[in-house]
Amino acid sequence: MPIRMRPLFPSLLALALVALAGPAAAQRAPLACADFYGHANAAWLAQNPLPAGATSFSRWDQLNALGVQQRDQVLAATTAPAGATVSVRLADLFASAGDEAAIEAQGIRPIQPLLAIVDKIRRTRDVAPAIAALHAAGMPVIVDLQVLRDASGNPYAQVGPGGMGLPDPGFYGNSDPLVQPVETRYQAAVAEWLKLTGSSPAKAAAEAAAVLQMERQLAKATLPGVSFTVMPIGEAEKLAGRLGLKDLLAAHGLKATQVAMTGPEFFAALNPLLEKTKPEQWKVYLRAHIARDMAPTLGKAFNEPWGQLYDVTLRGQDAPTPRALRARWVLEARVPELIDAAYTQRFLPVPRQERAKAIAAAVRASALARVDQAAWLSDAGKASARARLEAMVVQLGTEVPDNVFDDLRFERDNLAGNVIALRRWLMKYALVRARFAWPAEQWQPLVVYLPKENRLLVTAATLQPPVIDDGGSAGDFGGLGALVAQQMSLALAFEGADKAAWDKRIAPLVPQYAAYSATGGATRVNATGSLVQNAADLAGLEIAWAALNAQGKPDAASAKAFFTGWASLWPRQDVATALAAAQANAVHAPAKWRVNGPLANLPAFGEAFGCKGRVAMQRPAKEQVALWR
Repeated sequence: MPIRMRPLFPSLLALALVALAGPAAAQRAPLACADFYGHANAAWLAQNPLPAGATSFSRWDQLNALGVQQRDQVLAATTAPAGATVSVRLADLFASAGDEAAIEAQGIRPIQPLLAIVDKIRRTRDVAPAIAALHAAGMPVIVDLQVLRDASGNPYAQVGPGGMGLPDPGFYGNSDPLVQPVETRYQAAVAEWLKLTGSSPAKAAAEAAAVLQMERQLAKATLPGVSFTVMPIGEAEKLAGRLGLKDLLAAHGLKATQVAMTGPEFFAALNPLLEKTKPEQWKVYLRAHIARDMAPTLGKAFNEPWGQLYDVTLRGQDAPTPRALRARWVLEARVPELIDAAYTQRFLPVPRQERAKAIAAAVRASALARVDQAAWLSDAGKASARARLEAMVVQLGTEVPDNVFDDLRFERDNLAGNVIALRRWLMKYALVRARFAWPAEQWQPLVVYLPKENRLLVTAATLQPPVIDDGGSAGDFGGLGALVAQQMSLALAFEGADKAAWDKRIAPLVPQYAAYSATGGATRVNATGSLVQNAADLAGLEIAWAALNAQGKPDAASAKAFFTGWASLWPRQDVATALAAAQANAVHAPAKWRVNGPLANLPAFGEAFGCKGRVAMQRPAKEQVALWR
């Protein structure tokens, strides 16, 4: 039976329940056959009263809270376990963000290679290559270039407006007395950064004003709400003009036949700047943006104007955000897979992940066997279902190849250099990152099927008790196995006569669930709204049970562990009035019936717990709903 999370000091009520039940509670059939949900989850329900002010609290809420707690451990660490290579890199990065003395000692050395690229500009035609070179070096200027995924999971390049130091075009040239001072403060900060990177104090103010004027032109052409348009590379190159789109893509290691581009207004404004603005002015502009962009990673003279402008003035904070916290925020927003990999190394042991993969493989094989044996399904329907299942990508925990992080190295005394190195890594592996993108982070519990990509995903945070543990129990098939099988069942979309046959098989679930009270009172379960999920729960249990039996007939203890593994996923406390009101639009049955409803249709459950006669947990044989057995 899976290991369960328990509070350190159980409540007196929980202790009383354990004392009354005795060590053989799992063997007592009457309780299990009357209400298996309440029987299997008695201790959890007693130990976890509804939190004050909450309308519900579940085992999944606990798992979510645990994931956040574990993530915070990863993000707070400046040391890492031996052998946890990604965690070591993450710890080095956070250590560098907290070493103010080292940051001051570095001065502007980390950005000198970037400034050297700018210094090489001699003629107007040198500007676009310099922009591409800065992108390649980890400094994206003028335009924002990202690699994203389309609805089918295919990566594509997107090029959009950049080149402005204020967060919204509306800040530029705005006469509103509440907004106008922002531009003034920004110009003053730019002047300081220019002085720190080589401008004379006498010229810095005028140079900052010229930078601001260039940004105003770009801001004026950056219209809100303009969508991106996918176009052939030739057409995109014409739109980008003197920017040199192919060279820019090459700087990111990309080749493309199509590119998603923003509207033409921005590039129409950028092209005259590239054609007519003097090289010396471009050098000042690019130097200002390098300094502005890297200011949070440099010494106090750079960082203080940045913090006062962006944190205090624009965000309304009382004080600038500490560097270490800002580094954490940036990583969470820009490099979630680095955190995901470190989280997985710390909290998902390899043997457990391998067992999860073995269970998923067994479940897939079981699902394929059920399809082959389905007399109600046509040959074409079987072929379609088999193709879907065989092609399905099943990912359990992050599977970004470890060597992706091999050339990512951080120095504990060089924050700015680390940030530049991280940006270069982000560009190098943009396609890999897009290919392995997830709809959630690994510290967030999630089991989901993505139909357009035919991908079934289980995050690392899910792969811990109560879903799966390290004991190798049959309960893992009832927990993880049934969840995976449930999602595989949802992936099978039937058509024509096969859909009609499927609908006929699941139809009896409606009167079954409609007979259940949602809260113990008059309100009934929304059996129609929850039909799809109720069918998936039953199908998942049938397929996972068959997968367990394919390993060899389970003994009595293993059979009980399987069904207890399922029940242990769903304990939940609810405010009765809120649960009753939710039934109007519910797509899931209440927790009690997610357990008792499908199990009452399984003869194997009755056999495991010795349920005889007319008991709630064993429906009459002629009324039992069978989907895949």
